[in-house]
Amino acid sequence: MWMRIALVEDDVSLAQNYSDLFVKANWGVSHYLDRASAMEGIEASSPDLAIIDVGLGPEDEGGFQLCRQLRSHPKTERLPIILMTARGEQNDKIYGLNLGADEYCTKDHSTDYLIAVINSLIRRIEMDRQPLNIERSKKTIGSLEIYPDEARASWKGQLVDITPGEYWIIERLVQLPGAIKAHQQLMINDVEVSRNTVTSNIKRIRKKFKIMDDSFSAIETDHGRGYRWQKDR
Repeated sequence: MWMRIALVEDDVSLAQNYSDLFVKANWGVSHYLDRASAMEGIEASSPDLAIIDVGLGPEDEGGFQLCRQLRSHPKTERLPIILMTARGEQNDKIYGLNLGADEYCTKDHSTDYLIAVINSLIRRIEMDRQPLNIERSKKTIGSLEIYPDEARASWKGQLVDITPGEYWIIERLVQLPGAIKAHQQLMINDVEVSRNTVTSNIKRIRKKFKIMDDSFSAIETDHGRGYRWQKDR
């Protein structure tokens, strides 16, 4: 699949290496050196995927800030995002995923690994572009319908605008409606996360459902234990 990648990297030499790699894979590349030009360019060009360096020039966490901006903008909130960094701390990875990044790669990973990650996201992009009427993949839990093949969900017939990570949490919650899912069972991408991170994700999911239905209360908190999905709510 041909696609356009937005590459946000302040190291020109490294950016050229990545660009050569992507062009060889028959993908188009738009390169941005800083957060401001990246935000402007991505809004204007609507790429298929963004690969963002966490440290951008004088902004040590410019990539995190850009990820937050993209996730909060209507035109880019569903854009697949890979964060790249030379920093390998677990807390950074958790923070990036919590902001809404789909993947978090350290620069010591091989180029083969990066291509594999991109190809994985491409498969999801292709599924996102398919119409939502593939009934064979639909699962219904009360007023909720989930579409595993597309990583999408609808509530009372209306599509809910969720990220793949948020879909993953919903899917785990509804595996057994009414049963409690502990915090560690609601990890994204099998990354060990803190209770606060899981809580933030749940709050974000609830907010999105409440936009569709102000009376939404299907996700219940069992304090000290975790969360459950009540299908009749």
